[in-house]
Amino acid sequence: MKLIKLGIMLLAVFLLSRQAQAQCSNANLNGTLFLTLSGTIKSGTATVAYQELSKMTADGNGGLSGQTTTSIAGVIATLPVTGIYAIQANCSGTATLTTSANIAQLTLQLVNGGGLTLVSVTSSGASELASGRLFRAANATGSQCGNGTLSGTYGLLLSGGTFAGTVRTAYEVDTQVVFDGKGGVTTTGIVTTGSTPGSPFTGSGTYSVSADCSGLAQVTVPGGTLNFQIARVEGGTVLFMENDANTTVNGTANPQQFQEVLPQFAFGGGWYTALYFSNGTSNTVSFTVNFTADNGTPMAVPGVGTSKLVTLSPGGTAIVEAQNTGALVQGYATVTLPAGVTGYGVFRQSVAGRPDQEAVVGLKNANATANTLTWDDTGNLTTSVAMVNPSNVATTVTITVSDSSGNIIGTSTQGLAAGNKIENAMRGFLGLAGMAGSRGSALFTVSTGNVSVLGLRFGASAFTSIPTTEQQ
Repeated sequence: MKLIKLGIMLLAVFLLSRQAQAQCSNANLNGTLFLTLSGTIKSGTATVAYQELSKMTADGNGGLSGQTTTSIAGVIATLPVTGIYAIQANCSGTATLTTSANIAQLTLQLVNGGGLTLVSVTSSGASELASGRLFRAANATGSQCGNGTLSGTYGLLLSGGTFAGTVRTAYEVDTQVVFDGKGGVTTTGIVTTGSTPGSPFTGSGTYSVSADCSGLAQVTVPGGTLNFQIARVEGGTVLFMENDANTTVNGTANPQQFQEVLPQFAFGGGWYTALYFSNGTSNTVSFTVNFTADNGTPMAVPGVGTSKLVTLSPGGTAIVEAQNTGALVQGYATVTLPAGVTGYGVFRQSVAGRPDQEAVVGLKNANATANTLTWDDTGNLTTSVAMVNPSNVATTVTITVSDSSGNIIGTSTQGLAAGNKIENAMRGFLGLAGMAGSRGSALFTVSTGNVSVLGLRFGASAFTSIPTTEQQ
């Protein structure tokens, strides 16, 4: 009897487990979606290259509507599209898309609860064979997109072909794209056409992103101007499809995540440091903050450890604190932030007999090879800096200090081993004593490795941070 009861219990657990796995329905596919497809399609008696980028709204009840742009052997067309879909409990499904030119039957596999859908065109009246992705728009949680939501450095891979009549030439671009957040874009990369070896190129242009996360980009490169439809989707990816005649070219751009540094992380001896992080995306993200002592060894932060795993829910924030306890300990913090996550540091100095003083400082690029700051050492003011070599090779930092008229006051060189850091009043470095009583600018450069610089200005009873400008 006990074995029978145990068998019944195990069967119940198994059935509940199967039910727990069967979670999908039409409701999982909802909101603004972007569909990108690549493949072939029948055109007359010939089979030709085919690409598509669509923007559609899924109503969560099995209905689709929107607009699609297709390129069939380089012939561009933009048409309204409607459709229906059905999602099974096991997260597979089907869809039918209808335009005035074509009816396509799709098979679907939902990933991440509908945040990403794998798509295959299995058959259509036009004998289409294609595969691709259905992405949720970046504003699916209710926020709005715009030019300012697309900024930073991205790696972009474009592939497809160009046409001269019916002759197709294979085409591929591997490039780095930089969006300035204001509608300007630059690009540097390699283009390969046919059997021609890859050749380097640079270009620049403009872009625009609408509130629904669709947009346009136009880039001028040697040989002409290229026009693209673009779309921002969840996770930071940007979809590209060239909409110039005689092309079937598309691809995706993904943010290149760079390590960032808080060059001064101090606690104890009257100092407290905090790091604040904010997740501006609609996805849960995780990243690790690492703490390093001035000599390049791991630095243990009381109550935190030598590193801290931070997990942020969509729209969430977090703080990592180093309390003012014990003797002074100094080092720095490094972190590689996911796309859409921002951070900054806060310093607090506590001195007996006066109110606590605080300063806010942004994170610095660990790939920088040059930094500049404006300093003022007149009266009772003193400029201090923290310099970190985040690279894995030794370097020498050259500091060139000029007065307010641009005349060089002095230079100093400071050696930094890999992963090491130094902090000091600037006028205390050999060769820079002439700063006292003056104001001007300072340039920090390295010929190998990298340097990240933080500036602090101290007065009689207060201090603040000094912004630095970085170059790579």
